[in-house]
Amino acid sequence: MSASQTRQNAGMSLVELLVVVAILGLLSVVVLPNLAGKEGTRSLRLAAGNVSAQFAKSQSLAISRRSIYGIWLQPLPTNSAACVDLYFSDVPDPYRGDTFDAKFTVVPSSGTSATLNPMPPVCVASLASPAFGNFMSPGNLVQFNDSGPLFEFARNVGGNWESRLRASVSQYGSNTLWPAPPPAAHRFAIYRLPTRAGQPLTLPAGTAIDMVWSGIGTQRFGAAAIGGDAGWTFDPDYFNASIPGNPGTVVPLFDASGALAEMCYIATAPASTARFPVLGPLYLLIGRVDRCGLGYNAAPTDSNPGANWQYSDSFWIAIDPKTGVIKTAEVVPNSVTARDSQGFIRAGLATGKL
Repeated sequence: MSASQTRQNAGMSLVELLVVVAILGLLSVVVLPNLAGKEGTRSLRLAAGNVSAQFAKSQSLAISRRSIYGIWLQPLPTNSAACVDLYFSDVPDPYRGDTFDAKFTVVPSSGTSATLNPMPPVCVASLASPAFGNFMSPGNLVQFNDSGPLFEFARNVGGNWESRLRASVSQYGSNTLWPAPPPAAHRFAIYRLPTRAGQPLTLPAGTAIDMVWSGIGTQRFGAAAIGGDAGWTFDPDYFNASIPGNPGTVVPLFDASGALAEMCYIATAPASTARFPVLGPLYLLIGRVDRCGLGYNAAPTDSNPGANWQYSDSFWIAIDPKTGVIKTAEVVPNSVTARDSQGFIRAGLATGKL
């Protein structure tokens, strides 16, 4: 065997091996953190896409079924600031009685302060005695004679069924017409609260909808003041629907035209359940679970992070209430308030782009 063949068959020298190890070590320090960061960004982008697609599918179902359909957002029981599971939400058909001629008589009640309510609540008694066992929950609405306003409908403390004005939609005695009193009898339709349907869409691990910073128009779901919320107020209806450690469920609903027509806050304490028409865009902040609910931090670190909207890998989703158009955009970098971080998504809603 020649000398050249011997050199070709020889292994690596110790110096060469150390050089390779040093290069691998350098790569692990420089490249792997970047790859990890990109993986986190991909997860958040995927989460934003999944949320947008789920809302778009719900909207499509509402249009195709010519009915009310929506998304059930249930915050985590262990972290009320985060929502990782999105269910579809269906609304039962209106209940019109167990018989063809089921009707109500409407009797104004007494003893209600005109200061608190310009028009007293109305006790309703059925002539046909329909069964109301499924209508105990506050938040159900009743309409008479297939026209006119929708009133709150629930059983009162004394056991009577009552129809009441809805302050959430600015109903007052001066602007709301009650049905005629006895002996008139009225057809009725009871509109029930939405229900959760099917299996959830679970967002990628480590990602969530930040419920503290999400909200409607100028109101966010999270309660109390928090750093970076200049220009925003917390939503009192959502606050009332939640109790410490057990937040209320948020259910945005599309109508048959595809518009975002109604919001329901289904409370753990039923008396605080609320439903009302949507008067502003719905904003959902997609970020990391461990950042959900945090306020602005001027110098965030890994051990002391800031709000999700401070990070360039987070996303805003916005839904226009009139058109139902769904937009997704990155947060505005280096923002000091949540409203500032919505610059891209607000521009997208205004211009129709994105």
